[in-house]
Amino acid sequence: MRISEPKLILPALYFINNKPNISTSELIGVLTECLKPSGEDAEILKNRKDTKFSQIVRNLVSHKTIDQNGLGYTEYKREGNNGYHKITDKGKKFLEENLEFLEYLMDNNFSYDNLENGITKLTKSINENRIIETFDENSSILISEGNKIKTTTSKYKRSRKLRDAAFDYYSEDGTIQCEVCGFDFYDFYGDSGKGFIEMHHKNPVFKYEDEDFEIFLKEALKNIAPVCSNCHRIIHRFFKNQLTIEELRKKVEKS
Repeated sequence: MRISEPKLILPALYFINNKPNISTSELIGVLTECLKPSGEDAEILKNRKDTKFSQIVRNLVSHKTIDQNGLGYTEYKREGNNGYHKITDKGKKFLEENLEFLEYLMDNNFSYDNLENGITKLTKSINENRIIETFDENSSILISEGNKIKTTTSKYKRSRKLRDAAFDYYSEDGTIQCEVCGFDFYDFYGDSGKGFIEMHHKNPVFKYEDEDFEIFLKEALKNIAPVCSNCHRIIHRFFKNQLTIEELRKKVEKS
């Protein structure tokens, strides 16, 4: 068993906050859909309808782990035969403090292994009182083109720094191609496409605030890849079955 109750506290709070009066069954559904449990956690328990993952979510509620040992992050109310979860002001504050990294993990369609590892790092960082920094190089592109993107100045600056390093790493003679289909924006659009590319995160890219950037950068560059806008959208199109770069490349090569 890889996931555990404490690791599911923040993902659960995220969905309880997004959907007021969510039931435990609904919570199991959205967490399963988002995290896509696989391997041992996806196995059906003997003589039960629950998987190991869904049982952990039930335990999260029944053991009151979601309430973080009585800190009052949630309330559970009953109406007749039905029970509903609500997030409290304390829960919202705790969620807000960790939302940037949580949303980064959940919005990028990472594999279950990556999500579990990322949530483990997030849980550890909370326990150690360390701040995790996230990156979004594609927001960096849009901001530089004058569009309004909801992001912090510090996140923009560090994302831009990673994007510039990735461009230098993957470009050749100042031009850069999509790793899936080979499309080159500059070759096709001329000066309008110069320096334009999107960065796909194959695996989560993040660092601790007190971690050296240059040390982080060496590993980060292995986990991102330049892709054109079309290929990037197709990679992320199907939430439950996200394509890898290699899978999509094979499809392109067959066409």
